[in-house]
Amino acid sequence: MFKFLIGCVIGFFVGFVSFVLFLVSDVKFDLSVVTNFIIAAATVVATIIHFSSIRQQRKDRLWDINKPILLGLSKSLSMVIKASEFYLQEEYASRRLDDAPDPKDKPDPNVYKEFDQKREYALEVYKALMDKELIDALKEAKRLNDNIDHGVHECDVDHITAYEESISVNEDLQRKLSFFITKTSGVNDI
Repeated sequence: MFKFLIGCVIGFFVGFVSFVLFLVSDVKFDLSVVTNFIIAAATVVATIIHFSSIRQQRKDRLWDINKPILLGLSKSLSMVIKASEFYLQEEYASRRLDDAPDPKDKPDPNVYKEFDQKREYALEVYKALMDKELIDALKEAKRLNDNIDHGVHECDVDHITAYEESISVNEDLQRKLSFFITKTSGVNDI
């Protein structure tokens, strides 16, 4: 809206100055020249509106295509973060560093598997329709989480450290995913 307002002010100023310059000069106008000028200006405005409409339609189609996978991926990722936080608190409780988490908050055991499936689906099927930065962020988060899993299973990395690193990686991915969802949906354009 601010850009539109600035554009209107600048356009009015340039138009007014141009009109005054025409009045001051000795240029003679007849009605046909003024009519052609108005038709040309209206054509330019109509063309700008048309191209703006086409760009918005493309953006809307892109959002409609990506919406189900992006929202599903975002929900699944937030469930993974909550599950990791629950298991981290369990690890703290087992070492008597914190209170035990509420058993009713225990996450579904398939949370991680569901997220892996949604991530792979996004990387394999929707890769061509998504932003390169988001695809790179998904791949990087997958690589880091695979390294954390490898460290836990092969190198005896502490579970607390592994959960904390995993939560950090997933929260970073969630920020990038939320930014992409906001940008693609056009929420900021309203």
